[in-house]
Amino acid sequence: MKLYIKANGNTLHEQLLMRRLKERIPVTLSEAGYRIDLRIDAAIGKEESYQILSDTDGCSVVGSCSLGLFFGIGKLLHSAKWTNEEMIPTPTNGTVTPATPFRAMYFSVHFYNWYHMASVAELESYVEDMLLWGYNAILSILPVANITYWGDDLHRESAEKISRIYTLAKKYGMRVGILSCVNQTTRSRPAELINDTSFNLLMRGNHGQNICMSKPGALEHMQEVWSHVLDLFEGIGLDYIVSWPYDEGGCGCAECRPWGANKYLDTVIELRKVVLARFPHAKFVVSTWAFDDPDDEGEYEGLYRRLKTDLDWVDYLMIDSHGEFPRYALEHEVIKPIINFPEISMWGLIPWGGFGANPLPTRFQEFWDSSKHLLSGGLPYSEGVYEDISKIQCIGYYWNPDASWQEILSEYIRFEYSPEVVEDVLEMMLCIERNHTHIGNGEEPELGIALRAAELARAADSRLDQRARNAWRWRILYIRAILDEKRYIAYQTAYPNDPKHVKRFSLFSGDLLINDREAQEMFAELQALYHSLPANGLNHFTLPPLGGTAHKEDI
Repeated sequence: MKLYIKANGNTLHEQLLMRRLKERIPVTLSEAGYRIDLRIDAAIGKEESYQILSDTDGCSVVGSCSLGLFFGIGKLLHSAKWTNEEMIPTPTNGTVTPATPFRAMYFSVHFYNWYHMASVAELESYVEDMLLWGYNAILSILPVANITYWGDDLHRESAEKISRIYTLAKKYGMRVGILSCVNQTTRSRPAELINDTSFNLLMRGNHGQNICMSKPGALEHMQEVWSHVLDLFEGIGLDYIVSWPYDEGGCGCAECRPWGANKYLDTVIELRKVVLARFPHAKFVVSTWAFDDPDDEGEYEGLYRRLKTDLDWVDYLMIDSHGEFPRYALEHEVIKPIINFPEISMWGLIPWGGFGANPLPTRFQEFWDSSKHLLSGGLPYSEGVYEDISKIQCIGYYWNPDASWQEILSEYIRFEYSPEVVEDVLEMMLCIERNHTHIGNGEEPELGIALRAAELARAADSRLDQRARNAWRWRILYIRAILDEKRYIAYQTAYPNDPKHVKRFSLFSGDLLINDREAQEMFAELQALYHSLPANGLNHFTLPPLGGTAHKEDI
């Protein structure tokens, strides 16, 4: 395709557009070619808005700001009609404006997951993907609980990865931030500061590195920890700080509890002082993850009361849960802007990405519909690339709260796979989700549904061009459908009509397919994509045990 790109000084935008075009079609630059005019014009609409306009010899992509122009380029790419030789843009119907201001992705750069193990080039490309789909911020966490001492290998590796991700994000104008588990320290935690874990930990994880903030010296110790973490970002800058109450975090002593309404909030105030001394313009997000769960301890009530007094400076509340959206927020006035925290990585499947992609479209549609009237955006939690589909579903809602999952993911399928397979792949995702949900709820999988998903996967695969068929986004979805078919057949063969194994089916061992060459090749493909070893003791959340490390009796 012959192109003439008029960048108007928007060099980064031009470079990113050219790079993405050349990944799909042959491109030759020529003043006689199809013209793409890249412009910034604040008059077109609100911050981060864009337009795509068509005329006789080309099109214009206009952003209200630099980020808006990047988002417009993303829409240009995602909504265009593609052939093997050219791209035919689709104009927008006027100006497109994001409905929510807070649209961040959380990259969990720890536990030897994909973000931890991926190359810098892979991470940078993925940041660009998130930008082009409409995310305006990247957040992460320094894995303090896994660090033995400051400067050890894990500290340096994680710091380098986060630094590279944030440097690129900032170059494009995205915002960055960190999550802070406010009473979490390193593995060399002082024994005298240990927290009280007598409170219910059913939904509140604990790596054993939390301290009691009511003990003498605890605040001084955490101030030192926070300073070490913030050192990493001195040359980059931080736009957001998200405080975290549980999983990790918490203390159940009489002085600290109820943690979420008491010592947690006191500690957030102290954290803010340390942060503002370095990053005076940082915005603060107070998370309520696992508040009043499983029992009502008055955490939400206490937080909402304090938001009107000593916490009036809070910029956002982050409200969500492992299950339904918390009732307290739905039943009370919105005191501060609220963002959600979709758990797109872990629900209902162990290992989390072990069998490929994990689309859960109706689950997230129901969650969104129940709470969208409250929300000013969100921060999906990601452990890897296997939930790429859910990332795009979430950002679709943040731009257009009334969009359906079918509408959002149809654009994804057309761009990443092919317009010819949209209906088949949408049905395929539903089939995968149905059995995923059965297993997550401790119910029998439906073999007929698994067979249908595999049938749709094979049919779609036969209609894709070579680029789409070999791309990792299709491969992880295709592999999921085929491995589900194989493992459900193997499960029913090994345990016919034996319901006592149902609740442990999510621990399915890859050894049940040890003699299936195609399955073993697929596991190896996922292993290469994830940069992980199966059940290797470092990241046992990625792949099931393979090659003689587990047996049928284990499930």
